[in-house]
Amino acid sequence: MYVFIRISKEKTMKLFVKLLKANILLFLLFLFLLSSFQISFAQTCKSSAPSQVAVGQNFNYNIVLNEKATKILSVNFDNFTVLGGPNQSFSSSTSWINGQATQNTTYTYSYVLQPKKAGTFTIPAATVSVGGKQVKSNAVTITVVNTQNQQSSRQSSSQTKQTAQTFDENDVYVKAYASKSTPYQGEEVIITHKLYVGQSVNGGYQVTGVNVPSQSGFWSYTLGDPDGTAPATTEVINGKRFSVHEIRRTAVFPQKSGKLTISPFELDFVGRVFYRVQSNNPWDDFFGGGQRAQDINLKIKSNSVQLNVKELPQNGRPDDFSGVVGNITMKANLSRNQLKTNDATNLTITLSGTGNLQYIDNLNLNFPPDLDVSDPKITDNINTKGNSVNGSRSVEYVIIPRMSGEFTIPPITFSYFDLQTKSYKILESPSFTLNVEKGEGDAGITTIGSSKSDIKILGEDIRFIKNTVNGFSKKNEDFFATPWYFFYLLLPLFLFLILIILRRKKIEDNRDIAKLKNKRANRVARKRLKRAHKLLQENKKEEFYIEISQVLWGYISDKFQIPLSELSMESVNTKLKEKNLNEEAIKEFLTTLDTCEFARFSPEDSSQLMNDMYTQTLQFISKIEKNI
Repeated sequence: MYVFIRISKEKTMKLFVKLLKANILLFLLFLFLLSSFQISFAQTCKSSAPSQVAVGQNFNYNIVLNEKATKILSVNFDNFTVLGGPNQSFSSSTSWINGQATQNTTYTYSYVLQPKKAGTFTIPAATVSVGGKQVKSNAVTITVVNTQNQQSSRQSSSQTKQTAQTFDENDVYVKAYASKSTPYQGEEVIITHKLYVGQSVNGGYQVTGVNVPSQSGFWSYTLGDPDGTAPATTEVINGKRFSVHEIRRTAVFPQKSGKLTISPFELDFVGRVFYRVQSNNPWDDFFGGGQRAQDINLKIKSNSVQLNVKELPQNGRPDDFSGVVGNITMKANLSRNQLKTNDATNLTITLSGTGNLQYIDNLNLNFPPDLDVSDPKITDNINTKGNSVNGSRSVEYVIIPRMSGEFTIPPITFSYFDLQTKSYKILESPSFTLNVEKGEGDAGITTIGSSKSDIKILGEDIRFIKNTVNGFSKKNEDFFATPWYFFYLLLPLFLFLILIILRRKKIEDNRDIAKLKNKRANRVARKRLKRAHKLLQENKKEEFYIEISQVLWGYISDKFQIPLSELSMESVNTKLKEKNLNEEAIKEFLTTLDTCEFARFSPEDSSQLMNDMYTQTLQFISKIEKNI
């Protein structure tokens, strides 16, 4: 029994040794295969160029890798002039061998070189950073001959020949579209500019240097985000497939009727075109050398757009038509109707909807004469982020009653042209009643009703005069029946008569809306110029020019009693001549407006031009006030 056990142990030890040796062999074989696997996936870097070129001939020097380079660290072209590069290209191919798929990927970095002189030169190995490691290519030797004919007679079998370029300039263009071609005066028209890029531009492209022209005879707003990236769509035109990008959408509002033109839109286009080259060297195709890149620079101009603008119908047109075209709703609100004399309340009229809301100006409201009303404060909430211009404009009046009583503010009306029904609509608010009580420190005057003829004196006509010695009487002399006695007796009556005359004159002036607007024109314009100056300091370019335009249009309208709806760049000359305004002032007005429209859409920094526009507008208003 003992012997059997001993023999089993010896056999077991021999078997263990054999297994250990076999495992070591397997382990070494595994390491060998692993190293082979890693070697097969190591970074490769190869440089290539024609072996022979002529002086003055352009050729490509290529660095080809099987992984994307992080950075080209060093490459020496002492005897050559670098005309371009490095231009990057990418190629990928898949092959099937014994049922297994193998994918080859190459990245090519190309330089365009030109030899400086004849001779034999060596371009040293290039050093490239790949995945945090540095790899080097091979050195390339190039023979440069004096003439291209000698070089072509000695071309080696590995030299390449470029194929014809396939880029077609007709593959890139910009086209402008109008949402409607026969709008009404003041109606919104959406102008869309689209970029079309054909398939011959196969290496990517970008748009720079967008030039937006000023549009004379239009109010305009840029819609959406002009600096955003427009998604691409695909269209097939005449059998050719195009990528289409919406470059810009603009809402325009024609200010006059007749034939109007939207000026062409311009931009700079940079596109990259990849093309194939013929090669007798199979290694060029294997390392991506059979592909070249070329950048295309184009200046593209769109088509112009013609609009036949219809005049708004005269049938049913209200006398106080605002000039607004669209779909509008109105809401009026009085902050409080119970107050005391010299307290303030706010009347706010908000007009909301779609259309040319910038036409809404000072509303024609008839306030009771015993109410002091401030110039209106205009607040805009215009939205241009969607597919059209919409939002609201609020007009706010501060009302201060100077006398107690009950006052009625009549209904507020607003007219506009409705595009859906092709007719004029009139909006009307309810009337508002103010109940005003006598405030503290008031002077004993009250009113019953709202007419000045209802005023009654409730206090004493003559206050008690102290019977004391003062500077107006001599010692031991009676004041009664003296001249000073009658003077002081009649003084309140004279003052009261003067007050009535002035009050009646003010009532008459308030009834004459045209005269009232003329008197307030300078004050309203200067108040708006303060808002424009604030926008100038904040460098809000578009809002500043809109405010300056409104200052000029509003001032001319109020000063010469011309409705805003009848004013345009063409009609203003005739209207102002009828008002006996001199030619120089009319020309200055039109020049300032033209400059304002141009500067509003200029892409350049125009801080100095904004200052000049502000100064010119101020000088224009001062000159008109001085002459008139």
